[in-house]
Amino acid sequence: MDTRTIDEAIDKYVHERMEKGKQKASERFLAYAYLRHGGDEFREFMKKVGGLSRYYMDFLRVMENPFRGPEMAWLASMLVIGAFSCYLMSVDDEQLLGICVFAGTIVHGGALIRLVAKKWSDVGVMIAIYREIAEIADSEASTPA
Repeated sequence: MDTRTIDEAIDKYVHERMEKGKQKASERFLAYAYLRHGGDEFREFMKKVGGLSRYYMDFLRVMENPFRGPEMAWLASMLVIGAFSCYLMSVDDEQLLGICVFAGTIVHGGALIRLVAKKWSDVGVMIAIYREIAEIADSEASTPA
């Protein structure tokens, strides 16, 4: 059995789930699976779908943490620039420059917070969708033929 067909089925479920809801996506996913892999191969397909969706959930939990990627470097550089701008504000000749740099740091800090919140939200939604796929696959694989 090819993992490409498993990925294709999962991808179709995710897109259908985002557009038309859980019930419609579940029906289409099962119809696709029965048509593509009928008979004895269906159970094996569902077991592999469940395993792959659990892998994707684990991957998203571990690797897609916003503070493990470039966001952490962005935060560190903003803190350094913010500290330097505070120093510039204490120098009489460079006070205006320090205020402008500090204002830019605050703006970028807001953008970072918004980016992290969106990323966490997207990851949470994808984990929930993969959990649904795993539940569907487990229930279909455990039902008698």
